[in-house]
Amino acid sequence: MRMARDRKGQFIIIAALMISIMIVSISTVIYGTVTYYRQERWEEYVTIVDSIKTGSYNLLQVGLANYTQTLNSMVLRDYFNQWMRDVRKAYPGFGVDLSYSLASGVHSAYGLSLNYSLGLNRTWNQPVSFSASNATVSLDLASVGLTGYNFSSHVFLKTSIRDAIWFSKSSKRYVLVYVSVDREGPEVVMNLQKSNFREVKLGGVPQSFSVKRYYHKDYSSFIYEIRIDSISALPSSVEFTLSDTRGIETVSYTKNIQQSSD
Repeated sequence: MRMARDRKGQFIIIAALMISIMIVSISTVIYGTVTYYRQERWEEYVTIVDSIKTGSYNLLQVGLANYTQTLNSMVLRDYFNQWMRDVRKAYPGFGVDLSYSLASGVHSAYGLSLNYSLGLNRTWNQPVSFSASNATVSLDLASVGLTGYNFSSHVFLKTSIRDAIWFSKSSKRYVLVYVSVDREGPEVVMNLQKSNFREVKLGGVPQSFSVKRYYHKDYSSFIYEIRIDSISALPSSVEFTLSDTRGIETVSYTKNIQQSSD
């Protein structure tokens, strides 16, 4: 009888240990599953936020390119309204709510004071000309309790006529125009080709021209050198239209043309 009781006691102890191990194992699996689920869900939220940030910046680029080509001042507002509706449809289970504000009035950007209207600015026909767009987006994610998350995006293109010189002493009289191009950052734009310079005019008359890029030590910057050959007289003005790789345009203009003594 004593042996039977001892065996029964051992069985109870072993059974208790096995139950304890099972409880610990199940708890570990449940905890791991919940933790993994939470991590996966949080990564989804982060992906949504990043996608909306990227989308708003891309929208500013496309809107500014469209505006500079068509001069439709309502284009950015229309794009954002449509995009806002599309985002809500794309994430129906996350409680995504978007609102936006297009820049209005004077704002500082990259050392300049830009006067925006409906998020757009176009300051052309000057030696330093630029195009810009600016918007602030507010994001709510009801499913995670994220409200009032704001971020601003800017798109910017600037062209500067550093010098325009008429070389009159050469057997082939010509004009050289030195141009620098910057985008948001500010960042020097160095990947433009001749095709990006859509039109060059002297005294309002379109000209044939060539373009090359190099580092100019006098300006401590990379510049684009526009050359117009066979110019017999000092031009009254220089004008060119530039379109960058995003399709954003500027028009620069100057009457300040020097005559070289060389």
